[in-house]
Amino acid sequence: MMDWFEWNGQRCTEYGIHVTEQPPLTIPSERATFTNVPGRSGSLTTLEGDDVYDDMLLTASCFIADPARIPAIAAWLKGSGTVTFANRQGGFYNARIVNQIPFEKILRGNPHRAFAVNFRCKPFWYTSGVQPITLTTSGTFITNPGSVFSEPVITVYGSGEVMLMVGMTITELEITDSITLDTPLMEAYSGSTSMNSCMSGDFPTLLPGQNAVSWTGNVSNVVIQPNWRYL
Repeated sequence: MMDWFEWNGQRCTEYGIHVTEQPPLTIPSERATFTNVPGRSGSLTTLEGDDVYDDMLLTASCFIADPARIPAIAAWLKGSGTVTFANRQGGFYNARIVNQIPFEKILRGNPHRAFAVNFRCKPFWYTSGVQPITLTTSGTFITNPGSVFSEPVITVYGSGEVMLMVGMTITELEITDSITLDTPLMEAYSGSTSMNSCMSGDFPTLLPGQNAVSWTGNVSNVVIQPNWRYL
């Protein structure tokens, strides 16, 4: 059955909601500026950066059989979180619910009891259930199966001065016990302690295809949460 979506880990059918129309599979648009140049046909395209895309608005058309569930539904369908659609299982979008759901039509006796939920989704679809990758040997290759670069969370265990190389990115670290490089947040930390002053260089990314991970210094192991993602 394709009559569901999951919002923050809960399936809509638990609330008596069924999906009549899933949002179509959509590729986000690149963020670009188009400039008309006098005397030149067409326009000049300037990209904001590599793999920079706009958000997408994905709409699920739904109905409910029991209007008595509306208070619970209204408390659930709000804010931000993750959404999984039945027509694209195995992963999720980071999203925010952006519309005011017109429940008043249902309460007035709308025979169809239908409504729409609009999810403003960030442009990438993430694979769910991906396990961390533990490396104990410098120079190991890992493969990004996604269609765009991923933003991993990397924890390096060791001590002293360490140079970490992920693909073409070099990051210098000063480690007491461990340090986590959180590329999505652009933060370095150890537990709840900020370690931004203990790193220099760029936060690592993993390009589609093979990426070499190597290091110098006293490192026992490197743990990578890869965060594979697709358009």
